[in-house]
Amino acid sequence: MGMDVYGLNPTIHAEMKKPKRPKNIHNGASRKEIDEYFKAQEEFEDTNPGVYFRNNCWWWRPLADLIINKCDWLTEEQQQHLHDNSGFEFSEYEALEIAKTLRSTLRSGEAKQVEEKNKQERQTASEWNKKISKQHDTLEKEAIKRTGNKKIAPVDYPADLKKKWDEISEQRDWKENYPFEIENVKRFVRFLRECGGFRVC
Repeated sequence: MGMDVYGLNPTIHAEMKKPKRPKNIHNGASRKEIDEYFKAQEEFEDTNPGVYFRNNCWWWRPLADLIINKCDWLTEEQQQHLHDNSGFEFSEYEALEIAKTLRSTLRSGEAKQVEEKNKQERQTASEWNKKISKQHDTLEKEAIKRTGNKKIAPVDYPADLKKKWDEISEQRDWKENYPFEIENVKRFVRFLRECGGFRVC
């Protein structure tokens, strides 16, 4: 799952035309047709960065949080819709204002500071989660010992072990999964400058 961000009126360079999607792409199209289509689509989007921007949910949330933190003019509704797939639209003016703000964080070094803090937090979370995994491993061994089932899943553990597994799982630090890098910010700025407004799906 992730965020598909589409330009509303993107700038198209070099008189390029969007590749035509094969009608039978899911039913009968040859491997060659499919590969050629996706290669052409990738080239089209690379040449025209305002057409499409995608992040999985792990990458998108820290980027959206930076936008929300730095763009104090965003309404509560806009802030909320940056974190969902509702198709909410932002105007060209708003896109350019967000781009200007993000560029400012890149130039000032603030984005780099966010990146470094994120890296440290993820490292700390990773070390913590390794301890969580070891506790899960210990529970798995006990579940196997009790049941004799070497492929037992936590949902099938004896009740007391399943309860303990859930309690341990709740202690997991999810910060490990949310990376932030300035290169991702730069890619989004390029998108914003040429998208003509965007919607988040």
